[in-house]
Amino acid sequence: MTNKLFVLLILFSSISGFSQSNLIGKKAPEIKIEKWIYPKIKVANWQVREVPSDLSGKVVVLDFWATKCAPCVASIPKLNELAKRFPEIVFISISFEKEELINRFLKKMVMYYPVGSDPTEATIKKFGVTGYPETFLIDKNGIIQWQGSPFKLSEKILKKAIGNSETQNSLSINDSEFPHKNSAYDFTLKKNELGMNEASYFHYSPFDINVFNLDLPTIISAFYGYSKSRLLFKDTLLLNNTYDITLKANREVTTEANCMEIFKYLLPNNLEFEMKNIEKDTFVYVLQVYNDIILNKNLTKFDYSGSSKDNLKWRLTGATLKNLKNFLENEYNAIIELKLQLDSKFDFILPSNDFEATVECLRKEYGIELKPQKLKTKFIEIRRKSI
Repeated sequence: MTNKLFVLLILFSSISGFSQSNLIGKKAPEIKIEKWIYPKIKVANWQVREVPSDLSGKVVVLDFWATKCAPCVASIPKLNELAKRFPEIVFISISFEKEELINRFLKKMVMYYPVGSDPTEATIKKFGVTGYPETFLIDKNGIIQWQGSPFKLSEKILKKAIGNSETQNSLSINDSEFPHKNSAYDFTLKKNELGMNEASYFHYSPFDINVFNLDLPTIISAFYGYSKSRLLFKDTLLLNNTYDITLKANREVTTEANCMEIFKYLLPNNLEFEMKNIEKDTFVYVLQVYNDIILNKNLTKFDYSGSSKDNLKWRLTGATLKNLKNFLENEYNAIIELKLQLDSKFDFILPSNDFEATVECLRKEYGIELKPQKLKTKFIEIRRKSI
């Protein structure tokens, strides 16, 4: 499977299902796997059960995923937690990958449920799965009751499936996977050691933050709003790792804004770094509009904003000039100063991986100039905390 669609959604978005069809309310196709692969890492207070030869009469959570799909791997702790809270439900997963690759992965990752290898995609095709991850909830009668992202699978949905609003068999989570736990939030942070290379994932929704295999500059840029080009690391050891982070806030005692503030407080405290605003003289590019007639020809017609990239072009949709400034700083490691603030939103199509060509494109196609100038500029200095 060389053309698999691995869905990676960027800032402040959530995963949605990408199956060809919605199977909710329909009879679940047969789940036929010749050999189930079981986790290699044992957990002291949890025993992964064998998959029953007959799943009829069972409530089943079936997750389709892959070892090189960052959102898929990032969702495993969430499914582990649910599997532990609901032992009366059968949790299983299926990958199109071969047994050898799955076994190598399971030597590094804790999983509370088995994996079925489906290299011929017999079961995958029956469920119409074309994007990953994709999860199905099947009731005791074999009817699909829920379908979508594993990140959106909740206790409420599972309790409804087993016909019990207050399940008696649920277990409390109290182990090393969830070390920072109190009435307001659960927080975990660890180095990513799965060898995922550049495959990464970032998910934010109210009261639920999930970061997978991201480096510290990317995390700081996303959560604090600083472009990477303005981050000055006094200790390069802080750049050597990527991290997996989860934060689940209790919506009964916190607010959405508090959830973000909790994350911004816990991150530097757990990694023992501090941030300081400084100013210094440096050469920057001043972004200014020299022809607003040309620029206004590119006013957006869309209600949403976003970006996408192929081998030749970057496409920015519904972007303000401030969005453009931040994009240029992060993409080209440049320092951009914006002299004009506009609320209007525009669509840009810019060359990929070529700053000089981008500068020329902005001048000709959008009436925007980037002029080099020496200015006193704000930076964020990041250093380890003093002991």
